[in-house]
Amino acid sequence: MFAIWGYARFPLTSWLSFSIAYSPIPLLAIGVFSWQGRARWFPSVSRGLQRHTGLLDSIPERHLGLWIALAAALGLFAELMLIRVHSSYFQLFAYFKNISLLSCFLGLGIGFMLGPRKRVATPWVIPALALQIGGMYVLRYQPPATWLQNPVLEQLALGMGQAGGTQQIVAVYGFLVAVFAFNALCFVPLGHLVSRLMGRMEKLRSYSWNLLGSLIGIFLFYLLSFFWTPPSVWFGVALLMLLPFLWKPWPLAIPSLVAGGALLLLLNLSSRSGETDIFSPYQILTLEEKLGEPPELRVNNVYFQRMLDFRTDRPLPGDTTFNWVDHYDLPYRFGPTGAHVLVVGSGTGNDVAAAVRNGAGSIRAVEIDPAILRLGRDLHPAAPYAAPTVTATVADARAFIGRTEDQYDLIIYGLLDSHTLLSGLSGVRLDSYVYTVEAFRQARLRLREEGLIVVTFSLIGPRMGRKLFLMLEEAFDGESPVVIRTEYDAGFTFLVGEEMARRTIEVPPGLTDVTSDFASPNLEADVSTDDWPFFYMPVRTYPRSYITMILLLLGISVLFVRKGFPRTDNERSVSSEVVWSGPCFFLGAGFMLVETKGITELALVYGSTWVVVGAVIAAILVMAFLANVVVIRWGAPRPAATYGLLLASLALGLLVSRDLVAALSPGLSQVVLTAILTLPLLFSGFAFSTELKRSPSVAVALSSNLLGAMLGGFLEYNSMYFGFRSLYFLAGAMYLLAFWGSARVTGGTSRTPSILVAS
Repeated sequence: MFAIWGYARFPLTSWLSFSIAYSPIPLLAIGVFSWQGRARWFPSVSRGLQRHTGLLDSIPERHLGLWIALAAALGLFAELMLIRVHSSYFQLFAYFKNISLLSCFLGLGIGFMLGPRKRVATPWVIPALALQIGGMYVLRYQPPATWLQNPVLEQLALGMGQAGGTQQIVAVYGFLVAVFAFNALCFVPLGHLVSRLMGRMEKLRSYSWNLLGSLIGIFLFYLLSFFWTPPSVWFGVALLMLLPFLWKPWPLAIPSLVAGGALLLLLNLSSRSGETDIFSPYQILTLEEKLGEPPELRVNNVYFQRMLDFRTDRPLPGDTTFNWVDHYDLPYRFGPTGAHVLVVGSGTGNDVAAAVRNGAGSIRAVEIDPAILRLGRDLHPAAPYAAPTVTATVADARAFIGRTEDQYDLIIYGLLDSHTLLSGLSGVRLDSYVYTVEAFRQARLRLREEGLIVVTFSLIGPRMGRKLFLMLEEAFDGESPVVIRTEYDAGFTFLVGEEMARRTIEVPPGLTDVTSDFASPNLEADVSTDDWPFFYMPVRTYPRSYITMILLLLGISVLFVRKGFPRTDNERSVSSEVVWSGPCFFLGAGFMLVETKGITELALVYGSTWVVVGAVIAAILVMAFLANVVVIRWGAPRPAATYGLLLASLALGLLVSRDLVAALSPGLSQVVLTAILTLPLLFSGFAFSTELKRSPSVAVALSSNLLGAMLGGFLEYNSMYFGFRSLYFLAGAMYLLAFWGSARVTGGTSRTPSILVAS
């Protein structure tokens, strides 16, 4: 109501700055008030929650493992769901890539911390999630959404304006903090539910059930992603997974059913005529069809591409000065007749249609998103994918170029965008690895004699053009590319090949040769590499914008942990000291860093597709499960041995380069590199299961581990300046701190390190 009233009474800037930037304050107050459950305010609710908690405590032990697995599956499923929802409705989450994940960790960690204390507030999970998802769904279509742009000054934004001015930056940061805070509150009861159930079983056995449930949650969400299901289906499945916990007393299920039904109704209402939303495994695609205009596709609510009719030479509607055909025909003015063409990032098919139009002998089209490819097949007016010379492949562009043995006359890069394709689990910008020096060197190896690489990009600024110019020049050992401005979608086309300086390049009428603009050494730019693949950062600079956000989120996190959940009046018997496991905390931080580094490296081996990322995360959970089984059956190894092997495996991953492994046969090199990159995660699993066995309780170990993973997520942003290899050094420091804490406990010099987190 406040937002509606404010929107009606005040200018957009005043309302947005206040209601979004300051919304964490009431959210925090509401959250603290809600979870305390004071009987004098809502006696009936308090009694209901007390009975619900008692029923959880009375679940027969023979069935307890299955209930733990269901609760863990629900927690991880909801985590993946919220990450996808955030990035789908607001593209700015692609810039702060792990805020959604870290807020889930905070809520789950606090929930685990509560352990046997307080009433479990499971009935409020669905209403809280419905409020969050419904609010973001509505805001997505409102005028204030245009303000929620990229606030990262160090990084440019394709298709989006950067937040400018104090008011707008404060509003964007305020919105992110509000989402972080409220999302964490949503996950507190989920963590508390799992912790309460696990506390009734032997620690290592309960952890095994937790890992099995997490695997089920990942499999279920990725299964739904395979069928391109929308958020309404995800939310409906989450509701069904939660209902078994609410069947007694049945009145507690009413808020979930009402809130869930209202949200499902809202999500299934068509918001805008002429638009269709499609949820691919990566992102939300919005197809807009207007009479007399080319179908237009938006990705995560930002313009992506129009499907152009290549059977005519007419200009676009509203553009009488430029014929877009000149833009797409440009590569074929320099390539041979009947060329063998590779199009990576083929999208809905414009580049493919141009190749067909110009008589290419064979065309291989590679597109990572199957939904975009399907739209091109079904709706493109020129039907390029139906041409007999075209073979379409759903694959990661970098991985395809690395695996194929075919040679091409032209390798054409479509308008790939590393911000639109984002993995919520790993935080890796998928297409970043397409625009690196190493990637262009791989592409060079796939060129026939006299072949050309053609890269078209909508340049946001001259320094980005200089960056791309230097990368192509380095990949071709000093051969400078030719750059032609084509005007279409602010496009610049870079052409590079062997002995480029000796070629005669005749620029067609209406286009402009701007090579000298980007050859100028006065433009400062740093090339992107596989270790530092941040293409949208023209120069390597420490991300001060991220530091600002991290400090805000750390402040919120500390407030939640220390003051957000004080003891209630009837819990005075509980000690004011909440034990915090130092080793588990630092193991969580190190694990997060190594996981990120491992996923980035494995993405270069197998491709950055959603299937690969999901398989890697599942494999990590399987390794943790196996390590836990070993500790159960044969006991915990000595910390010196475990941490010694852990640090040695980190050093191995740091010292052994992919170039050295690539000297092996293709299949063997993949196996060896995968083993090297995952070894630290296996030994980390041994270390955590050992610490869990020694920990006072499951609640202490898992809450500390999750909160430590938050620290690892914050430290991960250092890679934007130091590169991904630096994560190994940070992880090594975290593991050394974990070993120090573990050695103190083992040596008897100190009990488990602890801090006070409750007043």
